[in-house]
Amino acid sequence: MRTALLLLALAGGANSTLQAQGGPGGGPAAPEPPAYNPAAVGPNIKMNGPQTPMPEGRLGRPAEAIVGDPAGKVLVAAWETLEGTCGGSFGGACKPPKSPGVTAVGYSTDGGRSWTDLGAPYLGGPAMTSGRPWLDRGGKDNQTYFLISRAADVEAEKVAPGEMRTPGGTNQAGLILYRGRFKDGALTWTDQHLFQPPRPKDLLRSPSILAAKDGSGRVWIAHATLLEICGRTGSSGGQISVRRSLDEGKTWEEPVLVSPDEFTETPENAVPDNTDCGNKGAIKILPSLAQGPKDEIYLTWQQGPDLESLAPLKLGNLTKIGFAVSLDGGKTFGEPQVLAVVNSMRENSPVAYSKSTMNDIPRIAAATGGAHKGRVYVTYTSAVEPAPARPWDQLIVSSQVFLVSSDDQGRTWSKPVPLAAEVPPKGLKRFWPTLTVRKDGTVDVIYMESQEVQLTRQDPGDVECTIKMVIDWTRAGRFVSLIDVYWVQSKDGGATFGPPVRVTSETTNWCKVKYDYETTQYANFGDVLGIYTTGERTFVVWPDGRDGVPDAYFAELLDYTAGAQKK
Repeated sequence: MRTALLLLALAGGANSTLQAQGGPGGGPAAPEPPAYNPAAVGPNIKMNGPQTPMPEGRLGRPAEAIVGDPAGKVLVAAWETLEGTCGGSFGGACKPPKSPGVTAVGYSTDGGRSWTDLGAPYLGGPAMTSGRPWLDRGGKDNQTYFLISRAADVEAEKVAPGEMRTPGGTNQAGLILYRGRFKDGALTWTDQHLFQPPRPKDLLRSPSILAAKDGSGRVWIAHATLLEICGRTGSSGGQISVRRSLDEGKTWEEPVLVSPDEFTETPENAVPDNTDCGNKGAIKILPSLAQGPKDEIYLTWQQGPDLESLAPLKLGNLTKIGFAVSLDGGKTFGEPQVLAVVNSMRENSPVAYSKSTMNDIPRIAAATGGAHKGRVYVTYTSAVEPAPARPWDQLIVSSQVFLVSSDDQGRTWSKPVPLAAEVPPKGLKRFWPTLTVRKDGTVDVIYMESQEVQLTRQDPGDVECTIKMVIDWTRAGRFVSLIDVYWVQSKDGGATFGPPVRVTSETTNWCKVKYDYETTQYANFGDVLGIYTTGERTFVVWPDGRDGVPDAYFAELLDYTAGAQKK
């Protein structure tokens, strides 16, 4: 089980001006970030309520998803609430929230100017939300809101030897779907559905959800399944499947297997704890869905790195971006393909990231109108070179974000288009590119950028950043992570993008943000961003640390031209 956990792990206030300098190790000087322009980006607004540190609560509210009505007035956002790991099956030594769950939800009825924090959705039963939420809106009248999350047992049985209380351990329960509607100006959850794995030792992971906007009531869920292999719980590389509902999520068809698991076991080595059994193949997780204008359902996912050895654990440094398409509304899918091979960010996370490793998450969207109607887009990240490291090393190899597109339903793809200027070899990491396409075909992409720099100090031996990570590791060193979110836009179907526009009104030094170290669930800033367009307006959410703790933040993207032209 510890192998599965290691594989899944792959899976103070801010200052707007922070002086930094270069130094040994190749760290460049940090340029002043572009000025935040309120004419281009709306106010940065915190969505979650007040936080309390342990033992009375637990710090950490990284935002990950947002959706809204056609007018952009009624919005729903989701973030992870680390207080949900207090007590219960996670065993955190802190005060549990009133409603159990690691996914929290908030809503706004005034276009995002103010937010109501609902906490975790819970309608009773043995399962609760367990993080990495995904949202969409649809149904017969397009007024149903769908929330999908991993699920954990509310009260798990005693942890088995070698296993841990995590969504990938003994307390894993499957996936949980909530359906909700607005009534009298407030979001109300109407029902829930628990998807359980096909076998007791299989694990369902990393779900995403897509709802049709044509009034048909169709809904799709994509997810990874980590199979029991060689007697080990959820220790395979994973396989990608899609489920479909034709009645607004009331009932669901059996899942369609899109990309099979690559791990293998044979009669000769299929015995528990045999590290020669099922120890090679690609990790397959984190699928993302999009709908085209002709009933196409597009799917992309992270395929890699490859597990090369189980004892000791060794993974490669390359990741593939998997892709498949359905031309019959998700009933069947064509053969999966690889649309890109990238240098993995697995061991090249920002130095202040509290997970020991980072995922290589692609995102997908399709144009349903405009001059490039039918074009499908995928964004992803690649380090400038393979970047192997020990989890406790500060590695400052730069990374770039890219977009590729296809006009023939994914049979061929464009050359990768960088989303911003060339990065230096070290010291500048761009990651988590997330996109949407407006009604007129305009492409909006947001991404996070970290300047990995050394702050000015008299003593060259100073340790400027100390971060506790999963499985009792600590990463410490002289470099810090200065974090902002940026927005780029394309008016020509992704062929070119304008200059980056800063979304965050304040830069965060992630090293100065407090979070509570307890259980294995304590990543300070999650691992995805959220974006949604109504067709004419675009809204974004992200994890932010300007107030000294990880909070869920929101902004509307207003006038790209105003930001791009501001000097």
